[in-house]
Amino acid sequence: MKRNKFYILSLSALLTIGLIACEEKKQQTDNEADTFQEKNAKNFSKQVNLPNKRQVKLVGDATNASANWMAFTTAKNEIERINNFTLQEVVNNSNNLFRSIQELQDSIPKQFQEIPIKARLNVLLTKAHLLEAEANKQRPTAGKIDTLSFELYNEFENLKIQLNEVFLKSVDDLDFELDERIRKQDSLAQLQKESTAN
Repeated sequence: MKRNKFYILSLSALLTIGLIACEEKKQQTDNEADTFQEKNAKNFSKQVNLPNKRQVKLVGDATNASANWMAFTTAKNEIERINNFTLQEVVNNSNNLFRSIQELQDSIPKQFQEIPIKARLNVLLTKAHLLEAEANKQRPTAGKIDTLSFELYNEFENLKIQLNEVFLKSVDDLDFELDERIRKQDSLAQLQKESTAN
């Protein structure tokens, strides 16, 4: 009988210790989850970091040609908003960014049907897709969202460079203009020489 009491007391003590340990572990896990959520909330409330932010201005002809390209205007507005977004706002708008860039790629005007522009749009769409995929993860990483936001912003600026290049004069055109100016200057110099000689 004493033995049975000893076993019962020992078993009761072990069960009590086990239950207390499980409860403490559950509280610790809950605290870790709260800490992760608090840490994430702080990270995602930070402003998007755009180091070395550059802004490419479209030349006059490129501005005029893109004025009627509504998808470009929409994508431009979406991308420019990244500059003022927090990381959480980027996560919330990642789908809009992706759709606007997809529409941009699907509606290229004839003037911009150039291989470098199409390639740049493919890169831009890939970056938008990566950003959307990261944003849609169950636990997105603030660092990746920040990096992908910067890359997307940069790629859009690179697209504007490509759009400008469509309207830049070729080297042959510049050579012709230079030759024309030199010819005019030579003829003016010749006329001055003749007028001073008389």
